[in-house]
Amino acid sequence: MQTRVPITLLVDDSCPLIHVFRFHWEEVHKRPPYTDDGRLLLDIIPNEFLDRFCDVVETRGIAGKFSIVPAPAGRGDIVSGIEDYHPDVTREWLETVKRRLSNRFDFCPEGITHNLAVNLDTGEYFDEGESGWSQKQDRTILTPYLTKSLEYLKAVGIDATGVTSPWVFGIDVEDEYIASIVAAQKAVYGRNFSWYFLHMLHDKPESKPWLAFQEGDTTLVAIPSTVDDFWWRTIDSPRTDEEFIDSIADLIITKDGRGGKMREVLDAGGWPILLTHWQSLFSAGLETGLAVLDEVGKRVNESLAEEVEWQTCSEIARLTLTKFLY
Repeated sequence: MQTRVPITLLVDDSCPLIHVFRFHWEEVHKRPPYTDDGRLLLDIIPNEFLDRFCDVVETRGIAGKFSIVPAPAGRGDIVSGIEDYHPDVTREWLETVKRRLSNRFDFCPEGITHNLAVNLDTGEYFDEGESGWSQKQDRTILTPYLTKSLEYLKAVGIDATGVTSPWVFGIDVEDEYIASIVAAQKAVYGRNFSWYFLHMLHDKPESKPWLAFQEGDTTLVAIPSTVDDFWWRTIDSPRTDEEFIDSIADLIITKDGRGGKMREVLDAGGWPILLTHWQSLFSAGLETGLAVLDEVGKRVNESLAEEVEWQTCSEIARLTLTKFLY
């Protein structure tokens, strides 16, 4: 019997090497991106950062989902390798993901490029980002697009149990998007049960996942985030001191477990579903966000251990279905 409230960590924008937010920012603004204090955002997030992330989540017992952008910013892809780097570097990143995260994290694609949308007929790019492009499509276009994103992950031995939207991909045509997720998962993995992350309900702390689609033996669960990406603030600060780390962690959960956004969600009867991004944890190379994650994991273990339980998105989706049925 479920006695503790499920919690999970959603890690967006992760991929080998490429700092996708940096390239997206430049695509939109047509100039190099800098932090608020004047530091140029790095092009690359090195493989060693993945190892340090794995160290933290293993030590703290954190579970959730880990996005993999298949062709990040259009600079190579996870099958052939990232441009300007030997394919072995990409393969090393993927092998670490499979070896160290697969027990406690679900995997999923997040668009194809997380930048410009791809014309699947020509291989060229549309002059529009994936999210904006998606809002004008129907299932006949979205299904092949999602199928392609899943095929990338399957080709490198990744079991993608769900789908994450880059930005708010599909939100204006959600019924078409839902049908496309269901069809793509069936086509690539033969899967009838899946989940997706699109909605950010940070102003609705009472929120929980819901059944977005159920027909016969086919089910799709919507998993929203309920705790905002407070880690993002570390990108624009040069501070790495303990006081700063604690101040960001306090926004998520205080040391005594009685304050912060997680407490607000728990008190409202919702499920704390924490959103962060690969670049938020990397913190423009300072990795302050990763230190915050370590502190949050420590606080959860010390102050909320009897109240909450880390679960993967698949586990949360199964629990959602069970609660709906019974």
